[in-house]
Amino acid sequence: MKGKIKIKYIIIICLMILLAVAVGYIIYIKLTPNKLMVSYVQTKEEVYNMECGIIYNSKTFRSAEKTTIKYDMDNPVYQELREKYNLIDLAGNGSEFDKAVNLMDYFSNKMEHDGNFSGYTKDMNALYLLDFALGETKHGIHCRAKAQIMNEEYLALGIYSRKLWINPFSIYDGECHVVNEIWDSNYKKWIMLDTTNDIYWIGEENVPLSALEVRQKFADQELVTPVVPGESTDDLNELREKHMDLILYTAKNMSYMQYFLNYGIGEDDIIYSLLPETMEPVDSCLISEDTVKAPPTLEE
Repeated sequence: MKGKIKIKYIIIICLMILLAVAVGYIIYIKLTPNKLMVSYVQTKEEVYNMECGIIYNSKTFRSAEKTTIKYDMDNPVYQELREKYNLIDLAGNGSEFDKAVNLMDYFSNKMEHDGNFSGYTKDMNALYLLDFALGETKHGIHCRAKAQIMNEEYLALGIYSRKLWINPFSIYDGECHVVNEIWDSNYKKWIMLDTTNDIYWIGEENVPLSALEVRQKFADQELVTPVVPGESTDDLNELREKHMDLILYTAKNMSYMQYFLNYGIGEDDIIYSLLPETMEPVDSCLISEDTVKAPPTLEE
């Protein structure tokens, strides 16, 4: 009889424990509903798919009158820039692309980054910015300033170069990026160089790409990857996996681009936007895709 009573008590205790656990679980769910929600974004590849989809839906650009982007290749300031920073020796021999990559790699590793650099004005030229960044007291500078430095350095060596903004689709995303494109006479095309991250971009053909070509490959989800100078390009899939964070960052900023019509010492006054048809122009001067793709023309 006593044994049956003990078993009965044990059963009652177990039931009470189960009831307490069930009640606690219900309270937990009520108070913290998001704890059991499964994230729809679980991997970097899923983020990449979303970003590529945004670009795919914005592949076609708004039309604009074709005009000419001009490049100042003979500014007297270039001589001081070349001599003070030993640009000719640093660039070495080879094609425009080879020389530009050598300069990018050297200065990318010299300049510290400060995304909050607030002292920049459009009149600051490479000599001023280099002294600010690499002088006795070093200062960090942002991608816009770095791109201005490199643009003038490339022009000083006779390499056609422009700097451009690459921008996100979301109006709530205020973070963009600034890079350069140089014209290479061997490839007969523009090639994007990102000094902030010390990279250029290639696809399966192992040919360096322009900003628009990178954008197109994102849209079509073709293989594309950044390359740090000196890295092996034998296994592009491995390289892509290694640089996935950079790929995501760049893809996020590939919805539209912005350019000047004149490149030389300091910045021009007006920025022109290459906008997809899915974006409405707001107080923006437009530039055409044909203008951006065209070979360079000297400043008159």
